[in-house]
Amino acid sequence: MAVVAGTNQTRNLPAFFEQAFSVPVRPIMSPGFSLKGHRSISMFGTFANLLKNLTAYKKSLATIRKAIEETQPDLIVNFLEPLMGVYNLLNAHKIPVLVVGHQYMLEHPNFVKEKVFKTQQMGMKFYIAVTGAKSSRMALSFYNAPDMPQRKFFVSPPILRKQLFELQPDFSGGHLLIYLLNHGYAAEIVQWHKENPTIPIHCFYDKPDAPAEEKIDATLTFHKIHGEKFLRMMATARGVACTAGFESVSEGAYLGKPLLLIPVENHLEQYLNACDAERTGLGMHDSKFHLSRLLEKPKGEATAKFREWVNQAEAIAMRAVEMTAGAQARASEAGTPVLTVAR
Repeated sequence: MAVVAGTNQTRNLPAFFEQAFSVPVRPIMSPGFSLKGHRSISMFGTFANLLKNLTAYKKSLATIRKAIEETQPDLIVNFLEPLMGVYNLLNAHKIPVLVVGHQYMLEHPNFVKEKVFKTQQMGMKFYIAVTGAKSSRMALSFYNAPDMPQRKFFVSPPILRKQLFELQPDFSGGHLLIYLLNHGYAAEIVQWHKENPTIPIHCFYDKPDAPAEEKIDATLTFHKIHGEKFLRMMATARGVACTAGFESVSEGAYLGKPLLLIPVENHLEQYLNACDAERTGLGMHDSKFHLSRLLEKPKGEATAKFREWVNQAEAIAMRAVEMTAGAQARASEAGTPVLTVAR
């Protein structure tokens, strides 16, 4: 087995990801979004960085090639790394590839339809088409939807870290938990706290020079992003507000927490996540951190249905793997190499 993982100027590999594998993770430089004011997506900056790092991406493709040559895998599982798709386009090989990502629900007829961000939607469809070039697709979804086997398209529940299933969810902590993908939103949290000083808030963010924990006062604490600590505090939170990342929404929904979803400005993917989760009854979509909405009573019906769906993830994912690789996938269980590429 080999693992290759993409990093960029806004994304480093989390510790829990590297610890999840029994082999060393090979990092590569990968394309990523550039931010404006630590709040919104800058399309100009993103394109400029893409051109700036072309030499680094060429080296990343060489790393992928080397990993394939060394392991001779029977199956490549690509967790939405675009350079794996580029490699497939540039190189003739017969290794089956399964690309995994919630973004592929954009290609499913049951997915939420929105008329905003038309240019970004075209760009996103092009991006996932390149990333999934010459690959079967496993689209991660908040809800069950029909597979499209004629297109080698499979719908799967979210694939969540195992620590989540070891937690006993309750509301004993009494605090609101906030996850900010970009620390530029911290001022909104501070403002709401000033107006509601009696409600405890724990906020996790990505501010580069921030300490591991910064206690502003008795009821507001900022934390540097820490996956396991965040998950533990989520289990006892009164409610969760986050910037509509798919995994964060899924974890909060599984634990039955009231969810307030505020997409990063100009971020199509998160906007669609928020709309889709709200349509499914898993969360509340908003454009600002109106945290008072988290004080509402959670909806148990949507949580129960979602948990039932998530609990099928392993069986559904294995079916997609076997249908992609056939006999080779069954051989992999006995030790035949698999190459995992992630970002």
